[in-house]
Order: sequence, then structure tokens, then C-alpha cells
Amino acid sequence: MFFSNRVPPEARDAYNKDAASTVLVAVMTGMTFPFVAVIARYRLHASDLEIAFLSMAPVAGNLLALIWANMMQGRRKMPYAVWPWIIARSLFFLVIFATCSKVFVSIVCLFYLICSIAAPAYSALIKEIYPDGDRAKIMGYVRIWNTVVLIIVSLAAGKLMERVSYRHVLPVAAMFGVVSALVFNRIHARETTGDPEVRLHHFVADSLRLLVEDKGYLWFCIATFIFGFANFMATPIYALYEVDVLRALEFRQSIYFLVATGVAMLSYFFWGDFVDRRRPEKVVTWQIIAWAFIPLTYVIAAKWWMLLPAKALVGFIGAGNELVYLTGVIYFAPPGRLTQYYGVFMTLMGIRGITAPFLAGALVQWHVTSMQTLFLISAGLTLVAAAVQIAAYRKYDRLA
Repeated sequence: MFFSNRVPPEARDAYNKDAASTVLVAVMTGMTFPFVAVIARYRLHASDLEIAFLSMAPVAGNLLALIWANMMQGRRKMPYAVWPWIIARSLFFLVIFATCSKVFVSIVCLFYLICSIAAPAYSALIKEIYPDGDRAKIMGYVRIWNTVVLIIVSLAAGKLMERVSYRHVLPVAAMFGVVSALVFNRIHARETTGDPEVRLHHFVADSLRLLVEDKGYLWFCIATFIFGFANFMATPIYALYEVDVLRALEFRQSIYFLVATGVAMLSYFFWGDFVDRRRPEKVVTWQIIAWAFIPLTYVIAAKWWMLLPAKALVGFIGAGNELVYLTGVIYFAPPGRLTQYYGVFMTLMGIRGITAPFLAGALVQWHVTSMQTLFLISAGLTLVAAAVQIAAYRKYDRLA
């Protein structure tokens, strides 16, 4: 695999298998997720509420993260990553029967719910297979593979979707996703941290207590919670605005995806070393400030192509955000407690991811506010999150 010579020798085998798995799942992703909103809204006439369900689906399962984290305490983490991936990706075989929006939206939501089981286990596996000081850089190389394939596949799939029914394309994509999980399963890992005897209620209570005791992690979670809430408020409205107002359908959505993923691919070269060598609180602060320009772009966009700068910024900041969140949790978590720390982080993500899209969807559907006003609210809350993280970092830095 490319970049293998830049990976420490002890991590090369894991990197090669991780990269191969990523290539396969990128094929699945490129054939499906750039078009989910368009299929639901344009092809199947999904309601505003159903679009809100799609927006919150990626994080709804996070509400159960502490249950999953407790379940895998003291056990090998690999099965808890691989089997949820296999089951979730296999659901897309059922899309051949999805002839109405309710069935299609249910399949996508269930996919995300099952995938959430794998997240705490994946965080522990990444900590085990990649060494400290090089972790973000290696993850960046893997993500480069991911984005290259996404660019190629999403462009081809954009044209394919105009000629072939999504009911035939998505089941084919599912095959690549299942094989990807099987390839990842070949990585040698023995991560068994945690005490399997800890009962769930004690585990949850201890997880809540760690936020009180670990002030740095508490501040980090508060800032990212506000930031995520602002972003998730705008996410379902982005989709409605693109499809209903700007008429950005399948091929134009593939252009959006191309721009975002192309910029993300290039930015991983920057973010990997940058994240490895800096405190996560500082990195995420600058990312939050830059993100505020995205909803502001939607306020003034009158043509579909006017969103291209925003999509480029999504790619650049989103790539770094993905790395700093995982490495940030790893940074704060004491030895043996990573899945618990990550479970807390995911739970907070789930809360914001469920409440914010429904709030935004209801406000627009009931004509309480306009789309542009919600974009402005999202930008304002984003800047509030940045201010909180700046103040939080200074206070925690004095306590450290």
C-alpha cells in the first residue's frame, strides 16, 4: 500500500489491512451516502420529518454507547467492531424492496444504529494498533485512501443513479461493505481492557463521575457539544435547501461530494502531523471558528454552484475534525478506560444529534422561522462553542 514506508514497522501490517478495508468500504460509501437525501426526498418524496430522521440517524445510536462500552469491558474488541459492520452493511441488500420513503429511511436509520455498536471498540483498536505520536498521521494516510476511492466512485455513481434504479445499485454496494469488514477482521489485535464484572449502572455512574473529576475532558465535551448542536441544527435544512431550492440533484450532489472529499484528501497530509503535535482543545477551537463560515455561505447561496466553497471547507475542516475527536478522547483517557471515555463522548454526540435536527425540522415545517434564519442561528452557536473552548482551555491550563 502507498505510504507504508512512512508508517513505523510495527504498525505496517495493520495499516495495510486497514487501508485495504477502507478502500472496500469507500466503494460502498461512494455508491450510497452521497445520494441518500436525494433518493429519500426527490425519488420517494420523504417528508421534512423523515429528512430530519436521516440527519439524526448517524448519531442516534450513540445514546446507547455506554451500554456497548460496558458490554465489551474485559473482552476482545475486534468482534464488537466487525460483526456490527457486517450486519449493518448487509441491510442495504433490503433496499431492493424499498419502494416508499418510510422503508428506505428505516433501513438507513437502522444501519446507523447498528454501526454505533462498533464505535467504542474501534477507538480501542486504533489505540492498540497505531503508536502514540504517529496515530493521527497514520489515520490520515488511511483516510487518503478512503477519499481517493470516494471521489472516483461517487462521480461514477452519480451518473449511474440517473440510469439505474437505486434499488439495484445499493445492494451491490453492500457486498463491498461486508467484504471490507472481513478484511479488517484480519488485523492482529488483542485489546481486552476493562473489568467484565462491572455492572451497567455502576459503569454509567462512574462514567458521569469522570466528567466531574476530569475537568479538561468536561470542557472539551461541552465545547464540542455546543458545536455539534449548531451543526446538527443546520444539517437537515442543508439537505432541504439543496434539493428544494437549489435543485441540486444526483449529479450535482456528486460534484459536491467530489469537492468535499477531494479537499479532505489533500488536507489529511496537513492534519495528521498537525493533530499529533498539538493539544486537541487548541486544534478543535480553530476548526470550530472556521466552520462558522459554512452556514453563512448557505445564507447567501442563490445558485447550486455557490455552495462549492462551503463544500470545500466541509472537506478541509471535517477531515481534521474526525482526527482530533478520536485522538482528543485518547489524549484525555487514562490507560484502560478509553472505551468508557469514548462512550461518554458518543452519548453526548447522540443527545445533540437527536435533539437538534428535530428542533430545526419542526421550526421550518411549522413556519416558525426561515431556512436562512436557522443558518444564522447555527453560525452564531458555532462561534459560542469556540468562545467556550477558548475560555475552557485557559482555565484548565491553569489547573493542570
